[in-house]
Amino acid sequence: MWAAATQRPHLATLRGLRTGAPLDQLVALGLALAALGLNLLKLPGTSLWGDEVFSLELVATPSPLFWHYISTHETNMALYHVLLRAWLGLTGFVGLAPDEAIVRIPSVVFGVLAVATVYAFGLRWWGRTVGVIGATLLMLNELQLLVAREARSYSLEVLLVCVGWYALLAAIRSDRHAWRWWSAFVLAMTLALYAHLFSALVVAAQGAAVAGLLVLRSDWRDGARRALRATLASFGAIALAALPLLAYTMRHGPTNPQIGPASPVEVARLIWNVAGHDIVFAIIFGGAVATAVLLTARRHQQVGGLRLPATGVLVTWLIVPVVLSYAATQRTLNLHLFAWGYLVVVVPALCLLAGVGVAALRRPLLRCGLAVALIVGAAFATPVYSSQPDQDFRTAAAWIAERYRPGDGLVVTSWSSSLAMAYYARLGSLPSELAATTPAPWSWTDGGAIPLDMAAVAAYSAAHPRIFLVDSLLEGDAPDVKARAGAARTWLDASYRLVGVVAVPSSLGAVRVFLYDTGHPAYL
Repeated sequence: MWAAATQRPHLATLRGLRTGAPLDQLVALGLALAALGLNLLKLPGTSLWGDEVFSLELVATPSPLFWHYISTHETNMALYHVLLRAWLGLTGFVGLAPDEAIVRIPSVVFGVLAVATVYAFGLRWWGRTVGVIGATLLMLNELQLLVAREARSYSLEVLLVCVGWYALLAAIRSDRHAWRWWSAFVLAMTLALYAHLFSALVVAAQGAAVAGLLVLRSDWRDGARRALRATLASFGAIALAALPLLAYTMRHGPTNPQIGPASPVEVARLIWNVAGHDIVFAIIFGGAVATAVLLTARRHQQVGGLRLPATGVLVTWLIVPVVLSYAATQRTLNLHLFAWGYLVVVVPALCLLAGVGVAALRRPLLRCGLAVALIVGAAFATPVYSSQPDQDFRTAAAWIAERYRPGDGLVVTSWSSSLAMAYYARLGSLPSELAATTPAPWSWTDGGAIPLDMAAVAAYSAAHPRIFLVDSLLEGDAPDVKARAGAARTWLDASYRLVGVVAVPSSLGAVRVFLYDTGHPAYL
Protein backbone atom coordinates (compact mmCIF):
# COMPACT_ATOMS: atom_id res chain seq x y z
CA MET A 1 0.00 0.00 0.00
CA TRP A 2 2.74 2.46 0.97
CA ALA A 3 4.87 1.61 -2.05
CA ALA A 4 1.96 2.06 -4.43
CA ALA A 5 0.99 5.34 -2.83
CA THR A 6 4.52 6.66 -3.18
CA GLN A 7 4.39 6.34 -6.95
CA ARG A 8 1.21 8.24 -7.74
CA PRO A 9 2.13 11.86 -6.89
CA HIS A 10 5.42 11.78 -8.79
CA LEU A 11 4.03 10.05 -11.86
CA ALA A 12 1.11 12.47 -11.91
CA THR A 13 3.54 15.36 -11.81
CA LEU A 14 5.58 13.99 -14.68
CA ARG A 15 2.43 13.62 -16.76
CA GLY A 16 1.64 17.25 -16.23
CA LEU A 17 -1.05 16.67 -13.59
CA ARG A 18 -3.58 16.55 -16.42
CA THR A 19 -6.55 16.00 -14.16
CA GLY A 20 -5.39 17.90 -11.10
CA ALA A 21 -3.49 20.84 -12.60
CA PRO A 22 -6.37 23.37 -12.61
CA LEU A 23 -7.26 22.48 -9.03
CA ASP A 24 -3.62 22.65 -7.96
CA GLN A 25 -3.26 26.05 -9.59
CA LEU A 26 -6.33 27.28 -7.71
CA VAL A 27 -4.99 25.88 -4.44
CA ALA A 28 -1.61 27.53 -5.02
CA LEU A 29 -3.32 30.84 -5.84
CA GLY A 30 -5.50 30.60 -2.73
CA LEU A 31 -2.51 29.92 -0.51
CA ALA A 32 -0.58 32.79 -2.10
CA LEU A 33 -3.45 35.24 -1.59
CA ALA A 34 -3.88 34.13 2.03
CA ALA A 35 -0.14 34.59 2.62
CA LEU A 36 -0.29 38.02 1.01
CA GLY A 37 -3.15 39.06 3.28
CA LEU A 38 -1.35 37.87 6.41
CA ASN A 39 1.91 39.53 5.42
CA LEU A 40 0.22 42.87 4.73
CA LEU A 41 -2.05 42.87 7.79
CA LYS A 42 -1.40 46.03 9.83
CA LEU A 43 1.91 46.50 8.02
CA PRO A 44 1.37 50.14 6.90
CA GLY A 45 2.43 52.50 9.65
CA THR A 46 4.44 49.89 11.57
CA SER A 47 7.78 51.47 12.43
CA LEU A 48 11.00 50.28 10.87
CA TRP A 49 13.72 49.20 13.29
CA GLY A 50 17.49 49.57 13.22
CA ASP A 51 18.43 46.83 10.75
CA GLU A 52 15.69 47.88 8.37
CA VAL A 53 16.65 51.54 8.35
CA PHE A 54 20.25 50.46 7.76
CA SER A 55 19.14 48.77 4.53
CA LEU A 56 16.94 51.71 3.55
CA GLU A 57 19.59 54.33 4.13
CA LEU A 58 22.24 52.21 2.41
CA VAL A 59 20.25 51.90 -0.81
CA ALA A 60 19.49 55.65 -0.67
CA THR A 61 23.18 56.60 -0.88
CA PRO A 62 24.62 57.87 -4.20
CA SER A 63 25.57 55.10 -6.62
CA PRO A 64 29.38 55.31 -6.24
CA LEU A 65 29.09 55.24 -2.44
CA PHE A 66 26.52 52.44 -2.53
CA TRP A 67 28.64 50.13 -4.70
CA HIS A 68 31.77 50.94 -2.73
CA TYR A 69 30.07 50.19 0.59
CA ILE A 70 28.54 46.84 -0.38
CA SER A 71 31.81 45.72 -1.98
CA THR A 72 34.02 46.68 0.94
CA HIS A 73 31.84 46.72 4.08
CA GLU A 74 28.51 44.91 3.54
CA THR A 75 28.79 42.19 0.90
CA ASN A 76 26.38 40.07 2.92
CA MET A 77 22.83 40.65 1.61
CA ALA A 78 24.27 42.33 -1.50
CA LEU A 79 21.61 40.81 -3.77
CA TYR A 80 18.78 42.07 -1.58
CA HIS A 81 20.20 45.57 -1.39
CA VAL A 82 20.57 45.72 -5.17
CA LEU A 83 16.96 44.57 -5.65
CA LEU A 84 15.68 46.97 -2.97
CA ARG A 85 17.55 49.84 -4.62
CA ALA A 86 15.97 48.98 -7.96
CA TRP A 87 12.50 48.68 -6.38
CA LEU A 88 12.73 52.04 -4.60
CA GLY A 89 14.11 53.62 -7.77
CA LEU A 90 11.03 52.39 -9.62
CA THR A 91 8.55 53.46 -6.93
CA GLY A 92 10.27 56.82 -6.58
CA PHE A 93 10.05 57.34 -10.34
CA VAL A 94 6.25 56.98 -10.19
CA GLY A 95 6.02 59.28 -7.17
CA LEU A 96 5.60 56.84 -4.28
CA ALA A 97 7.28 57.79 -1.02
CA PRO A 98 9.47 55.05 0.55
CA ASP A 99 7.21 54.60 3.56
CA GLU A 100 7.11 51.55 5.81
CA ALA A 101 4.76 49.58 3.57
CA ILE A 102 6.46 50.36 0.25
CA VAL A 103 9.93 49.39 1.43
CA ARG A 104 8.68 46.05 2.76
CA ILE A 105 6.74 45.02 -0.36
CA PRO A 106 9.68 43.05 -1.87
CA SER A 107 9.99 40.95 1.29
CA VAL A 108 6.24 40.38 1.32
CA VAL A 109 6.33 39.18 -2.29
CA PHE A 110 9.27 36.87 -1.60
CA GLY A 111 7.37 35.41 1.35
CA VAL A 112 4.29 34.77 -0.77
CA LEU A 113 6.36 33.06 -3.46
CA ALA A 114 8.07 30.91 -0.81
CA VAL A 115 4.66 29.64 0.36
CA ALA A 116 3.70 28.79 -3.24
CA THR A 117 7.04 27.03 -3.77
CA VAL A 118 6.60 24.91 -0.65
CA TYR A 119 3.17 23.88 -1.90
CA ALA A 120 4.69 22.84 -5.24
CA PHE A 121 7.45 21.00 -3.39
CA GLY A 122 5.04 18.99 -1.28
CA LEU A 123 2.72 18.35 -4.22
CA ARG A 124 5.46 16.94 -6.42
CA TRP A 125 7.04 14.53 -3.98
CA TRP A 126 4.26 13.55 -1.57
CA GLY A 127 0.93 14.77 -2.93
CA ARG A 128 -1.56 17.57 -2.44
CA THR A 129 -2.14 16.93 1.27
CA VAL A 130 1.51 17.45 2.17
CA GLY A 131 1.72 20.48 -0.11
CA VAL A 132 -1.29 22.16 1.47
CA ILE A 133 -0.25 21.42 5.05
CA GLY A 134 3.38 22.39 4.50
CA ALA A 135 2.49 25.66 2.76
CA THR A 136 -0.18 26.56 5.31
CA LEU A 137 2.15 25.93 8.24
CA LEU A 138 4.85 28.04 6.60
CA MET A 139 2.34 30.81 5.91
CA LEU A 140 1.26 30.84 9.58
CA ASN A 141 4.71 30.35 11.10
CA GLU A 142 5.82 33.21 13.32
CA LEU A 143 9.43 33.26 12.11
CA GLN A 144 8.40 33.23 8.46
CA LEU A 145 5.86 36.00 9.08
CA LEU A 146 8.47 38.12 10.82
CA VAL A 147 10.98 37.90 7.97
CA ALA A 148 8.29 38.34 5.30
CA ARG A 149 7.26 41.63 6.96
CA GLU A 150 10.76 43.01 7.37
CA ALA A 151 12.84 45.07 4.96
CA ARG A 152 15.76 42.65 5.10
CA SER A 153 17.07 39.77 3.01
CA TYR A 154 15.82 36.75 4.95
CA SER A 155 12.55 36.36 3.05
CA LEU A 156 14.43 36.40 -0.27
CA GLU A 157 16.88 33.82 1.07
CA VAL A 158 14.06 31.48 2.15
CA LEU A 159 12.50 31.67 -1.32
CA LEU A 160 15.79 30.96 -3.11
CA VAL A 161 16.63 28.08 -0.78
CA CYS A 162 13.22 26.48 -1.42
CA VAL A 163 13.67 26.86 -5.18
CA GLY A 164 17.20 25.41 -4.90
CA TRP A 165 16.05 22.29 -3.06
CA TYR A 166 13.18 21.77 -5.49
CA ALA A 167 15.48 22.10 -8.50
CA LEU A 168 18.07 19.75 -6.98
CA LEU A 169 15.58 16.92 -6.47
CA ALA A 170 13.96 17.52 -9.85
CA ALA A 171 17.37 17.42 -11.56
CA ILE A 172 18.24 14.07 -9.96
CA ARG A 173 14.90 12.57 -10.98
CA SER A 174 14.70 14.03 -14.48
CA ASP A 175 15.36 11.81 -17.46
CA ARG A 176 14.95 14.56 -20.06
CA HIS A 177 16.22 18.14 -20.04
CA ALA A 178 17.88 17.62 -16.67
CA TRP A 179 20.32 20.38 -17.54
CA ARG A 180 17.50 22.91 -17.09
CA TRP A 181 16.99 21.80 -13.51
CA TRP A 182 20.72 21.77 -12.81
CA SER A 183 20.96 25.29 -14.20
CA ALA A 184 18.06 26.38 -12.00
CA PHE A 185 19.74 24.77 -8.98
CA VAL A 186 23.04 26.55 -9.59
CA LEU A 187 21.35 29.88 -10.19
CA ALA A 188 19.05 29.65 -7.15
CA MET A 189 21.76 28.64 -4.69
CA THR A 190 24.29 31.14 -6.04
CA LEU A 191 21.73 33.89 -5.61
CA ALA A 192 20.89 32.52 -2.15
CA LEU A 193 24.54 32.92 -1.15
CA TYR A 194 24.51 36.52 -2.33
CA ALA A 195 21.22 37.04 -0.49
CA HIS A 196 22.81 35.83 2.74
CA LEU A 197 26.09 34.10 3.58
CA PHE A 198 24.27 31.64 5.87
CA SER A 199 23.08 29.86 2.73
CA ALA A 200 26.52 28.25 2.58
CA LEU A 201 25.32 25.91 5.33
CA VAL A 202 22.29 25.04 3.20
CA VAL A 203 24.60 24.17 0.29
CA ALA A 204 26.48 21.90 2.69
CA ALA A 205 23.16 20.26 3.62
CA GLN A 206 22.41 19.73 -0.07
CA GLY A 207 25.78 18.04 -0.52
CA ALA A 208 25.03 15.77 2.44
CA ALA A 209 21.60 14.96 1.00
CA VAL A 210 23.07 13.97 -2.37
CA ALA A 211 25.66 11.80 -0.60
CA GLY A 212 22.85 10.04 1.24
CA LEU A 213 20.94 9.41 -1.98
CA LEU A 214 24.08 7.95 -3.55
CA VAL A 215 24.66 5.52 -0.70
CA LEU A 216 21.24 4.46 0.60
CA ARG A 217 19.26 1.78 -1.19
CA SER A 218 16.21 3.39 -2.79
CA ASP A 219 14.58 4.26 -6.08
CA TRP A 220 16.67 7.42 -6.08
CA ARG A 221 20.11 5.81 -5.97
CA ASP A 222 20.42 4.97 -9.67
CA GLY A 223 19.32 8.47 -10.68
CA ALA A 224 21.73 10.05 -8.21
CA ARG A 225 24.61 7.96 -9.55
CA ARG A 226 23.76 8.76 -13.17
CA ALA A 227 23.71 12.44 -12.29
CA LEU A 228 26.95 12.37 -10.28
CA ARG A 229 28.98 14.22 -12.91
CA ALA A 230 26.31 16.90 -13.30
CA THR A 231 26.04 17.12 -9.51
CA LEU A 232 29.75 17.72 -9.04
CA ALA A 233 29.79 20.26 -11.86
CA SER A 234 26.85 22.13 -10.33
CA PHE A 235 28.36 22.31 -6.86
CA GLY A 236 31.64 23.37 -8.43
CA ALA A 237 29.89 26.16 -10.31
CA ILE A 238 28.26 27.38 -7.10
CA ALA A 239 31.63 27.34 -5.31
CA LEU A 240 33.27 29.24 -8.15
CA ALA A 241 30.55 31.87 -8.19
CA ALA A 242 30.89 32.27 -4.41
CA LEU A 243 34.63 33.01 -4.47
CA PRO A 244 34.14 36.80 -4.06
CA LEU A 245 32.06 36.10 -0.95
CA LEU A 246 34.75 33.78 0.39
CA ALA A 247 37.42 36.42 -0.20
CA TYR A 248 35.32 39.04 1.59
CA THR A 249 34.64 36.74 4.55
CA MET A 250 38.29 35.79 4.90
CA ARG A 251 39.26 39.46 4.86
CA HIS A 252 36.60 40.80 7.22
CA GLY A 253 35.83 37.83 9.45
CA PRO A 254 32.42 36.89 10.88
CA THR A 255 29.58 39.37 11.09
CA ASN A 256 27.20 40.09 13.98
CA PRO A 257 29.54 39.67 16.95
CA GLN A 258 26.55 40.32 19.23
CA ILE A 259 25.48 36.69 18.68
CA GLY A 260 26.93 34.92 21.67
CA PRO A 261 28.15 31.31 21.94
CA ALA A 262 25.42 28.74 21.28
CA SER A 263 24.12 26.59 24.10
CA PRO A 264 21.23 24.19 24.71
CA VAL A 265 19.29 27.19 25.97
CA GLU A 266 19.61 28.82 22.55
CA VAL A 267 18.37 25.61 20.91
CA ALA A 268 15.35 25.59 23.21
CA ARG A 269 14.72 29.25 22.39
CA LEU A 270 14.85 28.47 18.66
CA ILE A 271 12.28 25.68 19.08
CA TRP A 272 10.10 27.97 21.19
CA ASN A 273 10.22 30.68 18.51
CA VAL A 274 9.44 28.22 15.72
CA ALA A 275 6.42 27.02 17.74
CA GLY A 276 5.12 30.56 18.06
CA HIS A 277 5.55 30.55 21.86
CA ASP A 278 2.62 28.13 22.16
CA ILE A 279 3.21 24.94 24.14
CA VAL A 280 0.17 23.10 22.73
CA PHE A 281 1.15 23.80 19.14
CA ALA A 282 4.75 22.88 19.93
CA ILE A 283 3.62 19.42 21.08
CA ILE A 284 1.37 18.87 18.05
CA PHE A 285 3.97 20.19 15.61
CA GLY A 286 6.76 18.14 17.16
CA GLY A 287 4.56 15.05 17.18
CA ALA A 288 3.80 15.40 13.46
CA VAL A 289 7.47 15.84 12.60
CA ALA A 290 8.47 12.88 14.78
CA THR A 291 5.77 10.78 13.08
CA ALA A 292 7.22 11.63 9.67
CA VAL A 293 10.74 10.69 10.70
CA LEU A 294 9.87 7.51 12.60
CA LEU A 295 7.37 6.07 10.12
CA THR A 296 9.59 6.90 7.17
CA ALA A 297 12.60 5.25 8.81
CA ARG A 298 10.55 2.18 9.72
CA ARG A 299 9.01 1.69 6.29
CA HIS A 300 12.28 2.40 4.53
CA GLN A 301 13.43 -0.98 5.82
CA GLN A 302 10.57 -2.64 3.96
CA VAL A 303 10.13 -0.84 0.64
CA GLY A 304 11.75 1.65 -1.66
CA GLY A 305 9.77 4.50 -3.14
CA LEU A 306 9.97 8.12 -4.05
CA ARG A 307 8.62 9.58 -0.84
CA LEU A 308 11.00 7.90 1.56
CA PRO A 309 14.34 9.29 0.32
CA ALA A 310 12.71 12.69 -0.24
CA THR A 311 11.68 12.70 3.42
CA GLY A 312 15.29 11.95 4.32
CA VAL A 313 16.27 14.99 2.25
CA LEU A 314 13.95 17.12 4.38
CA VAL A 315 15.57 15.79 7.53
CA THR A 316 18.99 16.70 6.13
CA TRP A 317 17.72 20.16 5.16
CA LEU A 318 16.53 20.63 8.75
CA ILE A 319 19.38 19.11 10.74
CA VAL A 320 22.60 20.04 8.92
CA PRO A 321 22.31 23.87 9.05
CA VAL A 322 21.26 23.70 12.71
CA VAL A 323 24.15 21.41 13.69
CA LEU A 324 26.76 23.30 11.66
CA SER A 325 25.68 26.72 12.90
CA TYR A 326 25.58 25.45 16.48
CA ALA A 327 29.09 24.02 16.19
CA ALA A 328 30.41 27.16 14.49
CA THR A 329 29.03 29.38 17.26
CA GLN A 330 30.98 27.71 20.05
CA ARG A 331 33.69 29.70 21.81
CA THR A 332 36.46 27.89 19.95
CA LEU A 333 35.28 29.04 16.50
CA ASN A 334 33.15 32.03 17.52
CA LEU A 335 31.58 32.52 14.07
CA HIS A 336 28.29 33.97 15.38
CA LEU A 337 25.92 31.94 13.19
CA PHE A 338 23.36 30.40 15.54
CA ALA A 339 20.42 32.80 15.47
CA TRP A 340 16.75 32.30 14.67
CA GLY A 341 16.85 34.94 11.93
CA TYR A 342 19.45 32.89 10.10
CA LEU A 343 17.85 29.52 10.82
CA VAL A 344 14.52 30.53 9.32
CA VAL A 345 15.83 28.75 6.18
CA VAL A 346 15.05 25.38 7.82
CA VAL A 347 11.44 26.24 8.67
CA PRO A 348 10.09 25.13 5.23
CA ALA A 349 11.62 21.68 5.76
CA LEU A 350 10.04 21.49 9.21
CA CYS A 351 6.62 22.43 7.83
CA LEU A 352 6.86 19.87 5.04
CA LEU A 353 7.94 17.19 7.51
CA ALA A 354 4.84 17.91 9.57
CA GLY A 355 2.77 17.43 6.42
CA VAL A 356 4.55 14.16 5.68
CA GLY A 357 3.77 13.04 9.23
CA VAL A 358 0.07 13.57 8.54
CA ALA A 359 0.17 11.76 5.20
CA ALA A 360 2.12 8.84 6.69
CA LEU A 361 -0.76 7.91 8.99
CA ARG A 362 -2.78 5.05 7.46
CA ARG A 363 -6.04 5.70 9.29
CA PRO A 364 -8.05 8.46 7.56
CA LEU A 365 -9.57 9.63 10.83
CA LEU A 366 -6.14 10.04 12.40
CA ARG A 367 -4.86 11.87 9.32
CA CYS A 368 -7.80 14.26 9.37
CA GLY A 369 -7.55 14.85 13.10
CA LEU A 370 -3.81 15.59 13.04
CA ALA A 371 -4.18 17.87 10.01
CA VAL A 372 -6.92 19.90 11.67
CA ALA A 373 -5.00 20.06 14.95
CA LEU A 374 -1.89 21.31 13.14
CA ILE A 375 -3.66 24.04 11.20
CA VAL A 376 -5.78 25.21 14.13
CA GLY A 377 -2.76 25.13 16.45
CA ALA A 378 -0.69 27.11 13.97
CA ALA A 379 -3.46 29.67 13.61
CA PHE A 380 -3.63 30.18 17.38
CA ALA A 381 0.17 30.44 17.54
CA THR A 382 0.25 33.04 14.77
CA PRO A 383 0.98 36.53 16.13
CA VAL A 384 -1.97 38.92 16.00
CA TYR A 385 0.30 41.89 15.21
CA SER A 386 -0.62 43.61 18.45
CA SER A 387 2.93 43.40 19.79
CA GLN A 388 5.20 46.43 19.80
CA PRO A 389 7.65 47.10 16.95
CA ASP A 390 11.23 46.04 17.58
CA GLN A 391 12.14 49.74 17.79
CA ASP A 392 9.33 52.28 17.47
CA PHE A 393 11.18 55.15 15.83
CA ARG A 394 8.01 56.29 14.07
CA THR A 395 6.33 57.28 17.34
CA ALA A 396 9.55 58.83 18.62
CA ALA A 397 9.87 60.93 15.45
CA ALA A 398 6.24 62.05 15.79
CA TRP A 399 6.90 63.14 19.40
CA ILE A 400 9.87 65.22 18.26
CA ALA A 401 7.95 66.73 15.33
CA GLU A 402 5.12 67.87 17.63
CA ARG A 403 7.56 69.77 19.88
CA TYR A 404 10.03 71.01 17.29
CA ARG A 405 10.84 74.73 17.06
CA PRO A 406 13.08 76.37 14.47
CA GLY A 407 16.66 76.27 15.67
CA ASP A 408 16.31 73.09 17.71
CA GLY A 409 19.09 70.50 17.48
CA LEU A 410 19.24 66.72 17.54
CA VAL A 411 21.76 64.38 19.17
CA VAL A 412 21.61 60.59 18.73
CA THR A 413 23.52 58.05 20.79
CA SER A 414 23.70 54.97 18.54
CA TRP A 415 23.84 53.86 14.93
CA SER A 416 20.21 52.73 14.98
CA SER A 417 18.83 56.06 16.21
CA SER A 418 21.12 57.92 13.80
CA LEU A 419 19.90 56.02 10.74
CA ALA A 420 16.27 56.01 11.91
CA MET A 421 16.13 59.78 12.39
CA ALA A 422 17.77 60.26 8.98
CA TYR A 423 15.14 57.98 7.39
CA TYR A 424 12.14 59.64 9.02
CA ALA A 425 13.54 63.08 8.18
CA ARG A 426 13.90 61.97 4.55
CA LEU A 427 10.34 60.62 4.68
CA GLY A 428 9.08 64.00 5.92
CA SER A 429 8.09 62.90 9.42
CA LEU A 430 10.81 65.15 10.84
CA PRO A 431 12.09 68.55 9.67
CA SER A 432 14.99 67.80 7.32
CA GLU A 433 17.21 70.45 8.89
CA LEU A 434 16.94 68.72 12.27
CA ALA A 435 18.86 65.62 11.16
CA ALA A 436 21.12 67.31 8.61
CA THR A 437 23.94 68.47 10.89
CA THR A 438 23.65 66.26 13.96
CA PRO A 439 26.94 64.80 15.25
CA ALA A 440 25.84 61.27 14.37
CA PRO A 441 27.79 58.13 15.35
CA TRP A 442 27.54 56.88 11.77
CA SER A 443 29.33 57.60 8.50
CA TRP A 444 28.92 55.77 5.20
CA THR A 445 32.24 57.09 3.95
CA ASP A 446 34.07 55.94 7.10
CA GLY A 447 32.61 52.45 6.98
CA GLY A 448 29.59 52.65 9.26
CA ALA A 449 29.45 53.11 13.01
CA ILE A 450 31.91 55.57 14.52
CA PRO A 451 32.41 56.64 18.17
CA LEU A 452 30.17 59.46 19.37
CA ASP A 453 32.40 62.55 19.66
CA MET A 454 31.62 64.28 22.96
CA ALA A 455 33.51 67.44 21.93
CA ALA A 456 31.33 67.65 18.83
CA VAL A 457 28.21 67.09 20.94
CA ALA A 458 29.20 69.94 23.29
CA ALA A 459 29.93 72.34 20.43
CA TYR A 460 26.72 71.39 18.64
CA SER A 461 24.58 71.79 21.78
CA ALA A 462 26.04 75.22 22.48
CA ALA A 463 24.80 76.41 19.09
CA HIS A 464 21.14 75.48 19.61
CA PRO A 465 18.49 76.75 22.06
CA ARG A 466 17.08 73.27 22.64
CA ILE A 467 18.40 69.77 22.07
CA PHE A 468 16.52 66.53 21.43
CA LEU A 469 18.49 63.46 22.53
CA VAL A 470 17.40 60.13 20.99
CA ASP A 471 18.66 57.04 22.81
CA SER A 472 17.90 53.59 21.34
CA LEU A 473 20.62 51.29 22.57
CA LEU A 474 20.33 47.59 21.75
CA GLU A 475 21.60 44.70 23.84
CA GLY A 476 24.13 43.83 21.14
CA ASP A 477 25.63 47.32 20.89
CA ALA A 478 29.34 47.50 21.68
CA PRO A 479 30.40 48.45 25.22
CA ASP A 480 32.10 51.58 23.90
CA VAL A 481 28.85 52.67 22.21
CA LYS A 482 26.93 52.17 25.44
CA ALA A 483 29.58 54.00 27.48
CA ARG A 484 29.59 57.03 25.15
CA ALA A 485 25.77 57.10 25.10
CA GLY A 486 25.73 57.16 28.89
CA ALA A 487 28.37 59.89 28.94
CA ALA A 488 26.34 62.04 26.53
CA ARG A 489 23.21 61.68 28.63
CA THR A 490 25.11 62.43 31.85
CA TRP A 491 26.74 65.52 30.34
CA LEU A 492 23.46 66.91 29.00
CA ASP A 493 21.72 66.27 32.35
CA ALA A 494 24.48 68.15 34.16
CA SER A 495 24.71 71.01 31.66
CA TYR A 496 21.12 71.79 30.68
CA ARG A 497 17.56 71.73 31.97
CA LEU A 498 15.43 68.71 31.04
CA VAL A 499 12.01 69.95 29.85
CA GLY A 500 10.51 66.82 28.30
CA VAL A 501 11.02 63.08 28.06
CA VAL A 502 9.25 60.09 26.51
CA ALA A 503 10.06 56.37 26.53
CA VAL A 504 8.42 54.72 23.53
CA PRO A 505 7.79 51.02 24.32
CA SER A 506 9.53 48.64 21.90
CA SER A 507 10.18 44.92 22.01
CA LEU A 508 13.99 45.33 21.84
CA GLY A 509 14.05 48.09 24.42
CA ALA A 510 12.37 51.47 24.71
CA VAL A 511 13.31 54.27 22.33
CA ARG A 512 13.82 57.22 24.66
CA VAL A 513 13.73 60.88 23.65
CA PHE A 514 14.87 63.71 25.96
CA LEU A 515 14.35 67.42 25.33
CA TYR A 516 16.82 69.85 26.92
CA ASP A 517 16.68 73.64 27.16
CA THR A 518 20.22 74.94 26.74
CA GLY A 519 19.36 78.47 27.83
CA HIS A 520 20.61 79.97 24.59
CA PRO A 521 18.43 82.43 22.66
CA ALA A 522 16.30 80.94 19.91
CA TYR A 523 17.59 81.23 16.38
CA LEU A 524 15.12 82.68 13.92
